[in-house]
Amino acid sequence: MANARYRIGIDLGTTNCVVSYLAAGETEPKLLEIPQFMADGTVRPSTQLPSAVYLLAKDEQGKIEPVLPWRGQATDLIVGHGALELGQRRSGQLVQSAKSWLSHRQVDRREAILPWGSEAARKVSPLQASACILSHIRAAWNHAFADAPIEKQDVALTLPASFDEEARALTLEAAKEAGFGELYLLEEPQAACYHFIRNQDNLDVLAQGKMLLVVDIGGGTTDFSLVRIDTTSQGKTSLKRVAVGEHLLLGGDNLDQALAYQLDPRQISALSASRLAALVQQTRKAKETLLGDSAPESVTLTVLGGGSRLIGGSQKFTVERSQLVEQVELGFLPLESFEAVVQKSDYAVHTLGLPYESDAAFTRHLAAFLRCHRAEIEAATGSNMPDVVLFNGGLFNSDLLKGRVLGQLNQWSDKPLIVCDASEPNDAVAKGAAQYLRSLAGESERIESGVAHGLFLKLADGQFLGLLPKGTPKEEQIKLTQTFKVKMGEQVQFPLYRCDDHLECEVGELKASESGLHFVSNLVTELDGNVDSDTVEVALTATMTEVGILKVELRAESQNDQWVLQFGVAKASEEQSANDQDGPLHSNMGQAEEHLVKCFSAAGQKEYPDLVKSLKQDLDRLLGDREEWNLATSRRLADKLLAVKGGRTKSPQHERQWLQLIGFCLRPGYGALGDEARVEQAMNATKQGPKHDQAPVWGQHWTLYRRIAGGLTAANQETLYKQFAQYFSPAGLRSREKQKAVTTKSSDDMIRMVGALERLPKERKLETIDWLTKRLKKSSEPDTAWWSVGRLASRRLLLDEDHNMLEESLAIKLVQETLKEDWKKRKQAGLAAVLMVQMGKGEDSKELKSLRKKVIDKLKKDKCPAQWLQRLQSEAAEFSDLELSKLVGETLPIGLSLS
Repeated sequence: MANARYRIGIDLGTTNCVVSYLAAGETEPKLLEIPQFMADGTVRPSTQLPSAVYLLAKDEQGKIEPVLPWRGQATDLIVGHGALELGQRRSGQLVQSAKSWLSHRQVDRREAILPWGSEAARKVSPLQASACILSHIRAAWNHAFADAPIEKQDVALTLPASFDEEARALTLEAAKEAGFGELYLLEEPQAACYHFIRNQDNLDVLAQGKMLLVVDIGGGTTDFSLVRIDTTSQGKTSLKRVAVGEHLLLGGDNLDQALAYQLDPRQISALSASRLAALVQQTRKAKETLLGDSAPESVTLTVLGGGSRLIGGSQKFTVERSQLVEQVELGFLPLESFEAVVQKSDYAVHTLGLPYESDAAFTRHLAAFLRCHRAEIEAATGSNMPDVVLFNGGLFNSDLLKGRVLGQLNQWSDKPLIVCDASEPNDAVAKGAAQYLRSLAGESERIESGVAHGLFLKLADGQFLGLLPKGTPKEEQIKLTQTFKVKMGEQVQFPLYRCDDHLECEVGELKASESGLHFVSNLVTELDGNVDSDTVEVALTATMTEVGILKVELRAESQNDQWVLQFGVAKASEEQSANDQDGPLHSNMGQAEEHLVKCFSAAGQKEYPDLVKSLKQDLDRLLGDREEWNLATSRRLADKLLAVKGGRTKSPQHERQWLQLIGFCLRPGYGALGDEARVEQAMNATKQGPKHDQAPVWGQHWTLYRRIAGGLTAANQETLYKQFAQYFSPAGLRSREKQKAVTTKSSDDMIRMVGALERLPKERKLETIDWLTKRLKKSSEPDTAWWSVGRLASRRLLLDEDHNMLEESLAIKLVQETLKEDWKKRKQAGLAAVLMVQMGKGEDSKELKSLRKKVIDKLKKDKCPAQWLQRLQSEAAEFSDLELSKLVGETLPIGLSLS
């Protein structure tokens, strides 16, 4: 910026923020002392501003007056150290990790959802929280340098290298909302690198290698970057950023949370998200103490109750250093082979509402990153490993942790890596951002960088159009040769995708497959202008601006009109939502999770003993009609239910509600990432049967297994079959003891459960059908068994595993039996007939086709549900998963695709 007196670097961290600055002509940045209101009413300066916002409740406003040295500050919130202190007392009013929430694609980042899970009346959006923190920084600077307001200085704001294009745009939007002027966005690993190369001695260290690996592990995110090092014939060193890792929501916070959970799992599961956040603040301090120099053997922590009073009193926990070190070495930094893969099978932990990585091992993520970019590394170094490493981020304040990661890298490498001595892991990013501004002015070395990943647009016909290739330099405008016809006065929407680095992205290239592509956001604009016709042809241009933001424009070919596409203004189309397994989380999901904790944790049951009575109504009030819950909502609730499974047996009502809800949220037991682990946990928790031997509880027990049958192995299904056979086999029917016991086992639900076991061997299915059809000959027998017979002999299995299908001749015989029934009285016989004569994938026999006509006639005559008739009259041989699921009485979660 012309006439700027200072160059300012701002590290907007997940845990802490730091501001550095350089006056014109200076080369060594200073740190800004940021005044912060403290809980005792004093104001103290610090070079670190915790990324925390405390929202004052109505009863606190007027009593707590956050007076700061500048005028015009907010009087209803506190930022920084004071926020953390007050948050220990009332954790439900404390907002943390705003930066991570700003990158959380499953929530509306403009919606007031923070503090997550809190029942406090007042909340803010991730965007507002970020703006509050930046506003405090702006005010602190303008107070210290009143004659050089920050809006008129050169400012670089840092963010994770792996932030996608929408998260970058939102960061810039937060800065503008906070009153900043023009500024630059800079990736944190690059900033750390700029700080290191601030002098010639350090640049000479880099020049000894060919490829620099930057390992940046902060409080909330992990970033890996590769920088190629070249030396010109004149002996000058040039640097080019060649690779950026995936966005990993994994950092020191995860270790803090894991440490909290390890203290006392039963007590921790009883904590609300806000009280857990308060405890995590303390485990963070304990971690820093125990992993530092001259560390004690243990530290004692105390966490206070939540709310405006000390609900539940305080709890004390002891953290052992040996226990922490073991946890680090086994869970977070295990020594792995170079070929170790990231463990994606387990579902992620959502302890504080954020979707943290399912695999917490930093070393496995690092190995995956290095393997992904093996070609670039080998081209530079001649081996599979970089030869220089730079550590950055708060995690590396501990020499123990830094040594562990370095030891792993050297284990993978043929020779020891050159280590760049980064002595300021807390401040390097902010100082490096200020140095970056010097490089823009040509006063220091510059790291060449461009677009981090190739970008594609999804077209209306389902193809993907190459937009910006990886490495495209900033400010280089790319114009697509294709033109698009658009309607004036309407909203235009282009879904934006980024691609994996192993895929090539060429401008204008069309890809048919979505493999290797990842949805980022929707780019939208409203078309208006001085155009006579309804439609107009437009060309599309794309640029990665010098600021670091993607800019996509539509330009009318025949007029001068142009429109800039904006991020995330419109909702995704229904088709996209249905195919997006991440899906949007309901804004009240946090409160719903807290409700489950209150209902099923020991502490919650003590304080809210009758909450279970209204659980269903409460969840529907918070999340809407459960039939409208999407896949993300369902699986998120399932994860929380599994976390509090220890409290499900408090009473028959607790057990029944837990079983009913976990079954509903896990249906159909497969189709989403992590379902295998979820089903295994649910089975382990329930395999001994209900604690309360009552028919309503047993009914939900069998319903759970019917609903998740698709996720059960053949062996699991065999076990369930044996439980069924105890009571319904000829031997079971002869046993007075068994027949007496079955009276409390909800036999109808057990019979429905066995009908869902599609993976049973054919002989088991035939045996079951034989037993059930004999029962159905009795007029007193409910028609439930017909449902199971129809499922077992269906011509189209839900699991789509044809080798498990029974012969057509059996279906024909059974359908003939159903035709003898009165479907007005025994409707399940009609449904069974529909299942057994529906069109399958192969060619049906003439006899089956003839029976289908008879079934259709009887469906009309007996006035059966129109849906059944429509299935048989349809000419399509294929039925959608949703149609089939409705046909058997169990809908799929919205957004689940089993194809």
